[in-house]
Amino acid sequence: MSAGRTQARLCAPALLVVLLLTGCGSDDGTSSVAVPASPTAPTVSPTAEPAPTAGQSSSEPAAQTEARAAYWLGAAQDPRGPRLYREFEQRPVGDPAQAVEDAVDLMLAGKPNDPDYTSLWAAGTELRSIERDGTTAVVDVSQEATTNGGGSAFEAMTLQQLVHTVTAADPSLTGVRLLVEGQPVETLWGSVGTEQVLTRAPAAETLGPVWLDVQEGSMLAERTFGGTATVFEATVNWQLKQGGTVVDEGFSTATIGAPERGEWEGSTDAPAGDYELWAFESSARDGSITWLDTKAVTIS
Repeated sequence: MSAGRTQARLCAPALLVVLLLTGCGSDDGTSSVAVPASPTAPTVSPTAEPAPTAGQSSSEPAAQTEARAAYWLGAAQDPRGPRLYREFEQRPVGDPAQAVEDAVDLMLAGKPNDPDYTSLWAAGTELRSIERDGTTAVVDVSQEATTNGGGSAFEAMTLQQLVHTVTAADPSLTGVRLLVEGQPVETLWGSVGTEQVLTRAPAAETLGPVWLDVQEGSMLAERTFGGTATVFEATVNWQLKQGGTVVDEGFSTATIGAPERGEWEGSTDAPAGDYELWAFESSARDGSITWLDTKAVTIS
């Protein structure tokens, strides 16, 4: 955040000025962001302690960190429109207010580890403040947030990216009210309404149908992997590739099929080495690969 940011704490009392600015809307004041299809993209864990750095005594207490989720748009184009994918970063431990602030900063200023993921928030967009109004986070961002664009589907998914990142950091929050330079705005980029509270849209319309919950560049010491999926007949296919050659492959049955979202697991007997792990849904029409998620991994 910039040095001039107002206090970014999700205070329990509701601020009167926020209520006055955002009182208009539907009876319950909430709105999930619809996700229209768009085939054309615009141009554009567990707690851990790090090892001591050079010059740091091993007797000194290491900084406590925790896995913080940030959501990104899949960079691959699909006729059914953009979808969200999740990554975790080890970040300093904080209370729920600090966790939300840190997660939004990561989403706005950071970059995904997976090169297949992206974000459409304009460079230079800053988080000015976050306040709490009941179960709603009032998120105030800088004017740069309005300078990008990419069609209604990408605008809707970018707003969902913010909602999912905020509500993952603090599950007691259920929605986001967006401000730009302290003021409510009708839309972010001209298509999707932002005057009401934004809530999570249905997972089947928002999340990538197949997720690999494996970090890019991670070590598969136990030769196991998995993720979540919303796929037909709960079937997730996977391949382990090396130099373009399929070394191992198989499929897994998720705990539940579409339109619900289930968990899935897989394992491999491949020898030690560096690989690319693919997880995807096989098209019921022609067997082609759809909704592919890939990760570079190492088997030890």
